[in-house]
Amino acid sequence: MLRLVLRDLASVVRHRREHGLRATLGWLRSRDSPTTFQFAKYVLFGGVTTLVHLALFAVLTHTVLPAHDYLPGGALAPELKQRHAILSNLLAFPLAAAVNYLFNLRFVFTPGRHTQAREFGLFVGIALLSFGAGLLCGPLLISRGLDPWIAQAGLTVGSALVNYFSRKFWVFLR
Repeated sequence: MLRLVLRDLASVVRHRREHGLRATLGWLRSRDSPTTFQFAKYVLFGGVTTLVHLALFAVLTHTVLPAHDYLPGGALAPELKQRHAILSNLLAFPLAAAVNYLFNLRFVFTPGRHTQAREFGLFVGIALLSFGAGLLCGPLLISRGLDPWIAQAGLTVGSALVNYFSRKFWVFLR
C-alpha cells in the first residue's frame, strides 16, 4: 500500500516538473487526478464542509441551544448539554451534507456507477450512518465529562474516514 502511495506521489511530482505548478493545480478542478491528489481534494473540500457544519453547530450551541458551561448563565446540566449538542448537530447536518455532495460531485469523484438519485441516496445514507454513530458516541463522551468540542472533533475525524472509503468504493465510479 505504501509503495502505491509513494508511486502516486511521484507521479504528481513528475507532472509538476513536466507541466508546471499551474497545470498540476488544475487537477483541483479535474476528476482525472491520481488517488493521492483525489484524497487531498477530498480532505480540502471535506474541511470546507466541516467548517460549514462546525459554524452552524457553534452558532446553535452558543445561541438558540446553549451547550457550553462558559456561556453567560453558568454551568448547564449534562443532560441539557447533551440534548442541545444532538439537536444542533441534527440541524447542521442537512446543509453540510448538501454542500459536501456538491463538492464531491464536482471536484473529487466521477459519477456514473449508479443513477443520480441512487447515488445521492447512497451518499446521504452513508453520511447519515457515520453521523448517527457519532451522535450516539458524542453524548456518551460528554456525559463522561468530555468537552462538546472534543466530542465533535472525534465525530468529525471518524466520519471523514468512513465517508471517503465508502464513497470511493461504493457510491462513485472513480
